[in-house]
Amino acid sequence: MFTLENRTVFAMYERYERDELEREPPFRARTPRKRRKRRRRLLTGPEKVLLTGSMLLFGLSLLASAVMPPASAEAGAGAGAGLPDIVTADGEGPESPVSRGEAPVLPSSGKVVTAEDWQLTLVNPWTALPKDYDITLTVLTNGLSVDSRCYPDLQRMMDACREAGLSPVICSAYRSWEKQEELFRNKVDRLIAQGYGQAAAEEEAGRAVAVPGTSEHQLGLALDIVDVNNQVLDSSQEDTAVQKWLIEHSWEYGFILRYPNDKSEVTGIIYEPWHYRYVGREAAAEIHALGVCLEEYLETLAE
Repeated sequence: MFTLENRTVFAMYERYERDELEREPPFRARTPRKRRKRRRRLLTGPEKVLLTGSMLLFGLSLLASAVMPPASAEAGAGAGAGLPDIVTADGEGPESPVSRGEAPVLPSSGKVVTAEDWQLTLVNPWTALPKDYDITLTVLTNGLSVDSRCYPDLQRMMDACREAGLSPVICSAYRSWEKQEELFRNKVDRLIAQGYGQAAAEEEAGRAVAVPGTSEHQLGLALDIVDVNNQVLDSSQEDTAVQKWLIEHSWEYGFILRYPNDKSEVTGIIYEPWHYRYVGREAAAEIHALGVCLEEYLETLAE
């Protein structure tokens, strides 16, 4: 409702607004100032000579720095200076050189890999492990064990895989001679039950379960790693997210896929897209770059 009080306030506002409009604006026009033209002083003869000499010296210094590398760069060249101990490609750390189409960068330990190194011990159907082979084991949280020397790199690899949002599970690691004997005998018995003869069953069993003394699991350097969502040891493992990550990144932590699909004739073991073997970071990087299996790599070291 428009009351008397409201009309009074409205009239006061109209009077104030009219007064403000009728008031003369408090400013005066200013005439623009003329700018003075400054006369440019010309350089004298000695000044021209000094300026030209300074520019010439500056150009020569730039040319010298481009041609001659710093002494610190020369000292570090060829020595692996500044190379990372572990090349990561998990999205958080440095990008993997292989993912960029480049050759892998080896760790800067300066170590020369030889066939006699403990991490390159060859065990296959034709090369048996001595029965008195002895190692120091580290027990994992799930009760399985591995050679203590490969445990730090194994932990780094599993941590990186989990940080990538995946769930890897180690379902098999070190096996004693007795445990391997039990697994092999069980496989032979199942084949005999299917109609195989004794000799044929043992030969066929040896392609899937290593004969005692010829299993890498007895080294403590081999692991069977599966995806938590698929823990069946068959070819379907290669399609899991965990295996895809491991196949791409395991070499960065010193591990290789030990039995690739196209190397069964060389390894003597069928394709196992879950079986990883520790060979050390230097050797793993070279094996990955060459696309060879362990047997083929050891042959190159012997040449």
